Amino acid sequence: MRFVAVLSVLLALPSLAAETEQKPRLVINDLVALKVAPEEAQAITDAVVTYLSARGLFEVLSTRDVQTLLGAERQRQLSGACSEDALGCSVDMSKLLSARFVLSGQLAKVGSAYQLTMQLVDTSRDQTSSRSSKLAGDLEALRALVPYAASEATGSPLPPPPSRVLPVTLLAAGGATLLSGGVVGLLALSKEAQLNEELCPATPQPDGRCEGVNLRDRTFYVAQQESLTAQKALSIGLMAAGAVMLGLGLWLLPPDDARTRITARVSPTTSGLVLTGAF
Repeated sequence: MRFVAVLSVLLALPSLAAETEQKPRLVINDLVALKVAPEEAQAITDAVVTYLSARGLFEVLSTRDVQTLLGAERQRQLSGACSEDALGCSVDMSKLLSARFVLSGQLAKVGSAYQLTMQLVDTSRDQTSSRSSKLAGDLEALRALVPYAASEATGSPLPPPPSRVLPVTLLAAGGATLLSGGVVGLLALSKEAQLNEELCPATPQPDGRCEGVNLRDRTFYVAQQESLTAQKALSIGLMAAGAVMLGLGLWLLPPDDARTRITARVSPTTSGLVLTGAF
């Protein structure tokens, strides 16, 4: 209670330095734990502090930061460093801790779900300026929503969407590789059919035997068969690489796009596997 009273007085003191600061100061109170473990509420509080500090839109002070500053000031007073200029020390401390915005909230468990609620108080107007409430099935899912909840609660821009450059590149490269592998395979099969026709014409002999038409030397057909085997192996390799890149691209695609714009699956057929879905 004593700490809360001191902090309230410090926040109420006017600060000339705050008017010239480029970044408004934001004090983030620890989230209140309702039907959840205190360490879970502290973990979400730390995630909020880390995110808002990284955004650089506010000069962020957590409750532990404030406690550290107050402890350091108390040590100065006990050591007598402020005995000669006690008023100057108090003014410096009020300038250091005075914040225009205070972010507070609670982490509660509603049934089997977690709910994060936060509100931002503008101390210069003595009113709540913005609020945010997020609900998730588990703590990890809620942690993923912290950037959006913190942005909404502070009235700051939402976090930039995940880049789609890499997954889209993988999808395009995978599709092209898969298509080229299919083309190489079809050409190899066509050439193989042509060679088989030369070796064994479609019109059989009366006795049912297949006598090849020796238009070329046998070594030519052996070399061609080896070349076609290599082409078919290349085709399989390209198609496999293309399928891997497609799968990786789908995996890396942002969840909102992957769920609403792309639905794909591998379906078995009588001749192999086929990739079907909506792109």
